[in-house]
Amino acid sequence: MSKKHIYLISGLGADERVFRNLVFPEGYEAHYLSWIRPLSPDEPISEYASRMARRIVHPDPVLLGLSFGGMMCIEIARQMPVEKVILLSSVKHKGELPPWYNGLARLVLRRLPDRLLFHRRRFVVKLFMQASAEDEKQLLNDYLSRNDYSYTRWALNAVLHWQNEWIPPGCVHIHGSSDRPFPRRYVHPTHTILKGGHFMVMNRAAEINRILERELL
Repeated sequence: MSKKHIYLISGLGADERVFRNLVFPEGYEAHYLSWIRPLSPDEPISEYASRMARRIVHPDPVLLGLSFGGMMCIEIARQMPVEKVILLSSVKHKGELPPWYNGLARLVLRRLPDRLLFHRRRFVVKLFMQASAEDEKQLLNDYLSRNDYSYTRWALNAVLHWQNEWIPPGCVHIHGSSDRPFPRRYVHPTHTILKGGHFMVMNRAAEINRILERELL
């Protein structure tokens, strides 16, 4: 039996460590697709996705994306054939973004300098990410220690301006009922993890793995 290939895209500012508790069914080989530097602060998400997709070397892969990585998976799936798109703690289209991701938020992002927008973000990030265990907190601390904000500013801008209305056929959407960045009341997932937060990829992995086993067989 030939192997199937699943490409993983992490959330904004995270890396492949967030996926370390996931287990995929026999016959699947996982590949982490790391973030790349945007060409400009206003690079369209579609063009960024096209550059990401060039590093996918297997035909008809499964794409699995966490948070902003899920949005990126959808943008990639618009441009190349894929077997399936799986979203974790993410949104499928612009209608699932909470209403406060609006024109005012875009204006604030555009007007505020880095020192005001990012230097005091620690409380907000920890509140929204809902990390509890020490390894989760370590990942957040690693993210918060970075001082290059060009990618972060680009990614936030891409989220706030996302206009997608297309949902990939057979899209699997796993979401936590207690998610804060993308509250459950605005999204319509195929699977809901009761009391799961935005970091459930790490602390509720056993439940996610059971769903993945059913969906990938």
